[in-house]
Amino acid sequence: NIYVDLFSTSGKSVDGDKPVIEMIHVEARGCLKLDGGGINLENKIVLSIAIRLAAERFMVEKIREPQFVASITADQTPKLLEKFKKRFGSNVAAIETIQRVILMTPENIHLNSFMYEPILDMSDDHLRKLYKDVSALK
Repeated sequence: NIYVDLFSTSGKSVDGDKPVIEMIHVEARGCLKLDGGGINLENKIVLSIAIRLAAERFMVEKIREPQFVASITADQTPKLLEKFKKRFGSNVAAIETIQRVILMTPENIHLNSFMYEPILDMSDDHLRKLYKDVSALK
């Protein structure tokens, strides 16, 4: 009830038919259209989450080892990157982009987090560029 009262929300999705991950990417693409700069924490959080999701999806799809992915219990992005490097070490551009993801976005983003600080310290433009770069990985 505290969350609902604090954020004036019903706690329900605005579109119950869409998967949450899809909605996050829709919101992130909306952030790309906004005027740059500033300290819009909401946009930075959405972009940070979407960046992590896109990077992880890219690596999972490339690695194609469901048992390995299911066995990861912590530090998912770095472990995926380690496996990705072993299998696709020649894809330097993708590796560098994913390393930027790990550097620029916290792995755990939650409501009561001091992890916002790194996100606050960077401009929206950095996160927008990183989201575009991660989304363009092939």
